Amino acid sequence: MNKRIRDCIAFFCAVGLLVLLTMFMMHISPIEVDLPQISQEDVTALQEQEQKKAQESAARAKIRKIYTCETDEDCIIVDKDPCGCAAGPSGVTAINALYTLEFNSLNLKRSIAKTCAEIPSTEKECSPSAQAVCRSKTCTITY
Repeated sequence: MNKRIRDCIAFFCAVGLLVLLTMFMMHISPIEVDLPQISQEDVTALQEQEQKKAQESAARAKIRKIYTCETDEDCIIVDKDPCGCAAGPSGVTAINALYTLEFNSLNLKRSIAKTCAEIPSTEKECSPSAQAVCRSKTCTITY
């Protein structure tokens, strides 16, 4: 009796499989997919954009590195504007002393020949009491 039940189940499974296979084979029609046409110029432009983004993120990381510190002794006040304090408190910033050359090379790209004020500012970051300190692992100026 057990062999008969097992044979019946196997028979119904085989018939079901044949029915499903037949249904599957009857619906053979290609699936249409619209693919965008990409030219070599598009590929080149995308690669250039990716390279530009990578360079910008590397530059941002380099800039962040310039301002990082561990102790107050790591930080110094430098001119970020060619006029320094003659441009006002925004003309100076605090950076890590180890990255002075990198800061200067980045700053050279931004420097533009201009006339500076005769008298430098003595307020906030340009005051005589201003000093570079390390706060939250970032160089800042306190006054």
